[in-house]
Order: sequence, then C-alpha cells, then structure tokens
Amino acid sequence: MKIKILKYVLVLGLISVFTSCENEQIDIQEQNQNQEVPKYDETSLSDAFFGRKSSSDCHFEYEGSSGPEFWADLCGEDWKDCDGSVQSPINIITDSVLEDASINNINTNYTVSGTNIFNNGHTIQFNYDAGSSASLNNIDYNLLQFHFHTGSEHTVDGIRYPMEMHLVHQDPVTKLLAVIGIFFEEGKTNKELNRFMNHLPEHEDDHYVSSKKYHIKDMLPGDMDFYTYSGSLTTPACSEIVTWYVVKETIKASHGQLERFEQIMHENFRPAQGLNGRLVRAND
Repeated sequence: MKIKILKYVLVLGLISVFTSCENEQIDIQEQNQNQEVPKYDETSLSDAFFGRKSSSDCHFEYEGSSGPEFWADLCGEDWKDCDGSVQSPINIITDSVLEDASINNINTNYTVSGTNIFNNGHTIQFNYDAGSSASLNNIDYNLLQFHFHTGSEHTVDGIRYPMEMHLVHQDPVTKLLAVIGIFFEEGKTNKELNRFMNHLPEHEDDHYVSSKKYHIKDMLPGDMDFYTYSGSLTTPACSEIVTWYVVKETIKASHGQLERFEQIMHENFRPAQGLNGRLVRAND
C-alpha cells in the first residue's frame, strides 16, 4: 500500500514539473508575440532628443536610391544632418591620433540582463535591462542596447573588420549619446555570442525574448583602451549628438558566426565620412 502511495506522489510531482516547464515556455512564446519592444533604435533616440514626431514613415537602405548618399533627402528636414560636417563613421588614421593623458578610462557598472533581441530591419539589436551604466570621461551614461554591423563601420588605417558591435549609452540628463564600438575579427568560436546564435530574429520586426540572463561584460575585450572623437549616429537621422569610443583590441568570432550575422543583416555599414578638422584622441 505504501509503495502505491509513493508511486502516486511521484507521478503527481513529475506532472507538476512538466506543467511548470510547459507554462514557462508558453510565457516566453507569448512574450515573443505580444511584448512591446522599447524604441531604442538610433532613429527613435534622435527623434526623442530633438522632440520630433516619429520618423518611422521614412525609410533608408544601404544601397540604391535609398542608400547612404541619398539619406539627407529621404525625410524632409529631419535627416539633413546626414550631410553634416561632424558625421560618423570615420577612418581612424593611427599616425594622426593624439595621445591624451587627460582622458579617463572606460569604467563600467554593468549588471546582468534578460534576453531581448529585435530585428529592426537594419540590424540585430539586443535591448539591455535598465540598471547598467558606464562612466565615460566622468559622465555617467545608461546602457540601452547594443547592435551589430557587417562589415565594420569604422576602419583603422583603411582596414575594415568583418563586424562591429555598438554599445549605445544615453546621458539620462542631457539625452546625449555615447557609443562604444567593438571590432570583431575571424577566429575561434565566440562562446558568449554562441548562446544566441539559434535565436537571432531573421526578419524585420521579429524578436526573441527569454528570461535567461547574460552579462555584456563577458563579451568585451580584456583591454578597453580606445580612440575617441565627436561624431554622429551612423544611421538616419545621423544626428550629431554622439561621443564615440572605438576600442582598439578586437574580439574573435568564428567564420560561421560572422557569416550568420551577414546572412540576416547583409552589408549594413555606412561608408567612412570626412573628419573635417576633427581630432581623434586616444587614452594614454
């Protein structure tokens, strides 16, 4: 009799575990379908900074009649900065970089985040949970999201890397932006990136949400020395509200990983823009 009761209790316990797992999976699926994605894309951040109505009715591409050379004319006055004189990305000429001992190192106060990946039609964007920040030259910026470009947008002495990651930060007071750029080069499999490879949204407006936590710091290089300059967003509205921190040390990803990102995003880099008298500095 006792054995029968124990078997009955065990069966009930297993049913409870399976039901819990099933409900958790349903919750994640429902989040995928119904959760509103925060508007942390660069166009939305620019609209918010200038108090403009949404530019979502305007569209750009990376080639053809809506390509970079035409961006300034695609959205009335809103995207005119794309023809500005303080634009990004740039080609960093290392012999011309000014070593500046007064520039502080990048100091991060990042925490873990749940997984929220969004395909906005131009890049794969990872929205990061609130509560992470970086001190960049004595200004605290909140980390909002990071996204990718294939190939790299910045070049160094004319060399373009296969992929560049942008960590987008915002000053909560002024709403000005600071972006940390990280270069990828081909090498061994990137273990941190690998955990997301089966969940990258393939089509515009698709997104993937999971309660699984990760830490962005695990994806960064060990040495965060950088080049810095004043510039712009690299997508419309190309607003000149960005301080750039382009990290010198690269990180590795396998050929297959880099190829997968390019298959989804295609080549989504803006060509290098003129310096127009700007200085590029490096922390010493």
